[in-house]
Amino acid sequence: MIDLSLNEVETLSAKAARGAGFSWGLAEDVGRAARRIAVEDDKWGHAMLSLAEHAQSFEPPSPARAARWRSGQTDVAIGGPLCPIRTAALLLDEPLPASAMPLTILDVGLPVWLDAMLRRSAMRVARLAGLATRADVVIDNRAETEQPATGRRGAIDDRTLAALNSFAARTYVPESERSRLRGAGGGRVDYE
Repeated sequence: MIDLSLNEVETLSAKAARGAGFSWGLAEDVGRAARRIAVEDDKWGHAMLSLAEHAQSFEPPSPARAARWRSGQTDVAIGGPLCPIRTAALLLDEPLPASAMPLTILDVGLPVWLDAMLRRSAMRVARLAGLATRADVVIDNRAETEQPATGRRGAIDDRTLAALNSFAARTYVPESERSRLRGAGGGRVDYE
């Protein structure tokens, strides 16, 4: 096991999320959510790897589905599991009216991520069963927002770290002779 600082957890998770196909903005949200998960659970690395591996199979919330949520209508699951990251971003950018709460959202993929992203908002996931891969979740109003957690490190095993680093490596720019001539990377400068 390797202990990472919470800043390292956040940075690695953001890079891995970007490498898995999330935009940089959503990847930064994933990094902050991974930090919250790491504070509470030693399995944050497995949760992050599962998110990266399944990112392309998740469905974004459709405008019609979001409209049903806002009007308080019953949710209808269509297609594959709902993306927890894009769902949380939608709910945070356009909060639900109080009349729509509590809201049951069907077939959310990796709901631990939805929970982690909503932690510092006025919404919360009312019922969550561990690290389920798919679940129906209930969104409700939160009595008070949580403060950022500190004082812990994120333990991760070597294999999970290597797998997350492989997703993060997808964000790197390939080296070229032109970039080296312009001073990118190490090289002669490091030896002089």
